[in-house]
Amino acid sequence: MSRWIWQPRYALAALALLWIVGLYARGYWTPDEPREAALAASVSAQAHPLPLLGGQHFAEKPPLTYWLAGASMRVLGASPAAARMPQLFYALLAFGAMLALLRTLLGAAARESVLSGALLFATTLLVYQVQIWLDTDALLLAGVAVALAGMYAALAVAGEHAAARAARWRGYIVMHAGLTLAFFAKNFAAWLVPVLAFLGCIAWERRWRELWRAQFWLPALLPAVCIAWWVSAVAAEPDGARSLRILFWNNLAGRLLPVAADAQYDYASGHRNSPGSYFLELPLYLLPWTVFAAYALKSAWHGVRAAGPRRAAWRFALCVAFPGLVVLSFAATARGIYAAPCMIGFVLLIALSIEGLTAGRLAADGTAARRVRKGTALLMLLAALLVLGASAALQWTVLRAPWPVYLVSSCTAAVVAAWCAGLCLAPRATAPSQPTVAARVQQFALAWSLLFSIGVLCLWGAMNRVQDLDAVARRVAANAGPDPLLLWSPDETTLAWAQLYLPPRSWRTLNTVGVATPAAVAQELRGAPANAVIVSQAPGKWSRQQWLAFLHGDARLVGAAGGDPATVATVAAAAMNEPLLSEGGYTVRTQVVRPGGRSYFLWRRGR
Repeated sequence: MSRWIWQPRYALAALALLWIVGLYARGYWTPDEPREAALAASVSAQAHPLPLLGGQHFAEKPPLTYWLAGASMRVLGASPAAARMPQLFYALLAFGAMLALLRTLLGAAARESVLSGALLFATTLLVYQVQIWLDTDALLLAGVAVALAGMYAALAVAGEHAAARAARWRGYIVMHAGLTLAFFAKNFAAWLVPVLAFLGCIAWERRWRELWRAQFWLPALLPAVCIAWWVSAVAAEPDGARSLRILFWNNLAGRLLPVAADAQYDYASGHRNSPGSYFLELPLYLLPWTVFAAYALKSAWHGVRAAGPRRAAWRFALCVAFPGLVVLSFAATARGIYAAPCMIGFVLLIALSIEGLTAGRLAADGTAARRVRKGTALLMLLAALLVLGASAALQWTVLRAPWPVYLVSSCTAAVVAAWCAGLCLAPRATAPSQPTVAARVQQFALAWSLLFSIGVLCLWGAMNRVQDLDAVARRVAANAGPDPLLLWSPDETTLAWAQLYLPPRSWRTLNTVGVATPAAVAQELRGAPANAVIVSQAPGKWSRQQWLAFLHGDARLVGAAGGDPATVATVAAAAMNEPLLSEGGYTVRTQVVRPGGRSYFLWRRGR
């Protein structure tokens, strides 16, 4: 085993690199990240009960994520890296919680499998997406991981002696602390997986006594007091009753069932769900560990029925993985990130199967282990080839990376691809010459981390250029000059870049959808300053032909730095799209376009 003694250190270093590149080598990417950054900036000076977007309270989620990101922006500046600085803490907290949970689940002696399981968790595709994205889900995932670690630590205690009671106190206190963090990330919906896992586990194990323990109920005062304090602060706001209804009715019931609501808060109409969508997408969520997960599910079929101390662990893992996923499948809305807490259960299942293979306690023979390793190597090989191909293709477009960056990135992806190909084609080796399954998982985690940190630098750079909303704001401001800006029916992304990048008090909104009547808007237009510039969003996205033209250098699609002069066709299309502005005496003077088709018309009064 001494051959692999340095491997965990390399894997952990590569994981740190993976987090750093994903968090700090990117700008704000749509959807959602610009909005989340604007919300964090709104509470950077003072931690209000709810953040603001366009001067209105944003009552979708509790504010802890925004408070922490706002505090970071206040200290480090209003940059994407500063806004995401707390995300690294969330990732580390979730990683530490998984180490603790796996140690309890597998036992202190299974050190190699414990570390492998934690690395596997951090590199799972859906978990990584959640942890690097500027949103509330990273803190939610960390809170759920902490809650589950405390929960299983309490459930795993046997006996009623003093030491056992003390261990239960510690476990349930940690569980309720995690639930508090999860609530303040994303409302009561964050408790879906922990609550269903707890109820499912005690029902399966017939341990109803857990519901009557003082150790379970007294620590619940922590989330109860914190939630009550925050709810009272929200209620004290001028629109507090409306905000609470949005928080606890529209944003909870409205995501599970269609409920009557204004268009702005009709959450059931967005991201519509379809039966079985989460289960169909599950193999993608679990990449690159999909083959390991399939083997773990097969092992779980035997693990939950076999007598012995591992049976409760298998059952707990299944209760974390599946009940929440089933409930989400019946919700009115669906997004992959909602399933991220369920991935903890699948990681636990994989870790149990890895430990069984490593210790030789499962019925599976060496052939099954080789197939799992080769299947995972094949998936990683395909991913590396995809990264190589996309990076090479971009080098022949306007989104090309500097050649030194391209060479480093492509060489990294090529090395990962070659190593995976070698594993796929390698003949059967004798046991002494091979690492254990847990050690091989660490190698896979190292390779995957290098591929999605250094290997994707070209892709990240291209995305940064395509997603540059700061440039859009600069071009709009350059066209407006010192004149006041009015944002016409802005969506959340438009409000976000205005709030992030335009000078304060240089803009305001006009004709908020669902609030103002046409007569009121016409009256406001007549009262607008004569030199006002109105910014309206143009409908539509780029076609495939437009994307190809842009990639081959057609600068007309995005215009010069100050914005494109309006053509006759543009004026006609804008007048048809926004008749109230045309009737109010406004004419399109220029157009600002971001790659991909997010386009804005800039209107001025007169012809």
